[in-house]
Amino acid sequence: MTTARRVGWTVVAPAAVLVLTALCLRGPFAAVGPVLGDVGDEVSLSTGALAVVTSLPLVCFGLLSPFAPALAARIGLHRAVLAGAVALALGIGLRSAGSVGLFAGTVVLSGGIAIANVLLPAVARAEYGSRSAAVVGAVVGSMALSASLGAGLAQPLAVLAGSAMGGLALWVIPVGLAIVALALLVRRRPPAPAPPPASGRRTAILRDRVGLAVMAFFGLQSLSFYALLTWLAAILEDDAGVGPVTAGTLVALAALVGAPLSLLVPPLAARRPSQVVWVVGAAVPIAAGILGLLLAPEAAPALWAVLYGLGTGASFPLAMTLVLLRSRDAAQTGRLSAASQSLGYLLAATGPLFVGLLHEVTGGWTASLLLLLVALAGQVAAGLVAGRPLLVRADA
Repeated sequence: MTTARRVGWTVVAPAAVLVLTALCLRGPFAAVGPVLGDVGDEVSLSTGALAVVTSLPLVCFGLLSPFAPALAARIGLHRAVLAGAVALALGIGLRSAGSVGLFAGTVVLSGGIAIANVLLPAVARAEYGSRSAAVVGAVVGSMALSASLGAGLAQPLAVLAGSAMGGLALWVIPVGLAIVALALLVRRRPPAPAPPPASGRRTAILRDRVGLAVMAFFGLQSLSFYALLTWLAAILEDDAGVGPVTAGTLVALAALVGAPLSLLVPPLAARRPSQVVWVVGAAVPIAAGILGLLLAPEAAPALWAVLYGLGTGASFPLAMTLVLLRSRDAAQTGRLSAASQSLGYLLAATGPLFVGLLHEVTGGWTASLLLLLVALAGQVAAGLVAGRPLLVRADA
């Protein structure tokens, strides 16, 4: 019995802890959008100020991700993820403290999420080695589910708590459970911080061709995904003629179809040395969805939304898998993950902005959709390099 328990902890429990932690990494900020108007009323903020609140997480992800490997080098991978979860819980609590707390708490919780975003693949690599692709897939799938739960439960939680801010605060409960689980995992792992990167290593990865390709692929697929979350409903309403409720439902469906792909893509893509076929395969439905919205938006709006969701849903786990497969060890995985997510989320924060500006300038969505096609072409070009069976240099 003791041996069975030991095997269960060694094999199953770490993956369960990582999946539980990932389940807390999208909901706390995905829940803001559906109750944004109520939040503004409760804390007396203008629409412009609320727009800043919605963009803060992505900007923070981009700016704070590079610091995660340094934290892991100082206190260890597992402890760094635990620290990120604690920061997430503190941010959720601080966010409830009025308008100032809303901004400050959003920054703090986004910093905690940024740390966990970067380091979870490295922890999976440290725990499972060559078998880590399946665990990374489960982690990514859990993130996708977290986003869906955050958006879908926002209104019910607000009703349960009696206010929108109270509903947002309830996310501290699953985060608290993740903190307990991570603390138990940390207790069973010796305090072995990763060695600090040698001088110049943090910038060396920015000069590596393979590393740059992985970063560009991650960034451009992030741009497509967050552009979908931000503007697809408006495009469907304006060009396809669907109502607001239907448009919102189609966006939720488009985001949800990516969750099962997160479980399938990493282990399947990792079976072969090259992932080029997967890069192209993920791009095809995105292109079909954009072209459908451009050429015949009213013909099949649900199909265009689902195709776009399928492609972007496959691209994110593929990007995470490339981070894993193109790096040599857990420490390099952490550095490449940090660099990729820093670039990726900064692009993700600016992409929807440009899509919206083009719509404002032109009065339609054609130019915006063409921009997304250009971004998709760049994603494929980067993926053709990142998908080849090459590794980042050992000194990066």
